[in-house]
Amino acid sequence: MKIIVCIKEVVDPALSLDFGLSNRVVFREGLPLRLNPNDAAALAMALGLKSPDEGTQVEITLISIGPERVESYLKNGLALGADKAVRIWSEDFTKLSSHQKARLLTGAVSLSGADLVLTGTRSLDTANGQVGPLIAAWLGLPCTGDVISIELDEEQKSINLTRAIGRGEREKLQCPLPAVITVKGEEKLPYASLDSLIESKSGEVMLLTPADLGISGEELLNDPTGVTDLIYPRPRPRKVPPLDSSLLAFNRILQLLEGGISKRKGTMLKGSSEELAERLFELLKEEGVIRPATGP
Repeated sequence: MKIIVCIKEVVDPALSLDFGLSNRVVFREGLPLRLNPNDAAALAMALGLKSPDEGTQVEITLISIGPERVESYLKNGLALGADKAVRIWSEDFTKLSSHQKARLLTGAVSLSGADLVLTGTRSLDTANGQVGPLIAAWLGLPCTGDVISIELDEEQKSINLTRAIGRGEREKLQCPLPAVITVKGEEKLPYASLDSLIESKSGEVMLLTPADLGISGEELLNDPTGVTDLIYPRPRPRKVPPLDSSLLAFNRILQLLEGGISKRKGTMLKGSSEELAERLFELLKEEGVIRPATGP
């Protein structure tokens, strides 16, 4: 069984990316980057299918679009147990849309003849969620999204899937192979052994260009989609209780700036250990935390 896992590099989502501002692109210059968590979950899922317990011969190929630095993610995947790694790139690339990325990945998948293609449901930078469905549409394969677990069914030549459909609900379904699956979740990848990491440093990463995939520059530029606006979420406003009208205007403004939350008053206890224990016991009784035992 041949599995292809598409992985992507994204801007670290822990950063504040100008909340509330609007633009058409995600600024990456000078920002720390990381592997997209949903793509990492897809790789972890593929590695789970390769487990010796499954008893199925599985070959995993990693594919990523990007400059030379993305090879670090590919080689880490090789250290974890992937068999092959492919990087798609051309010096003519600038900012690729989801449509263009899906077209390139489709060309790579067509060359390999994969039984199962795994992608992340969406990325953390643009969150378009279009790449997986577009690959499936061009290949004419079934596509299932938001998958959180996969089980192989060799007799039926299919896979049993579990999807997250919101509000904690799950949906189980069966999908024939070959298929394209988009994975949801942030399942952590295992740590590779030191020997595997050292060996993967010299691992081969195949470099493919659009010409190698049979895609012309004109075909790639023919992009019917376009981002009109990319709006970052605003911080959620904090609810403020009604202000005390008996306070002076200055104190009401101060209460408003503090979010309407009054500061708690504390008491410092001093004394020996026995005195502190006794006083703490009395305070717990006064606050009702400790109540005297009632009769039968």
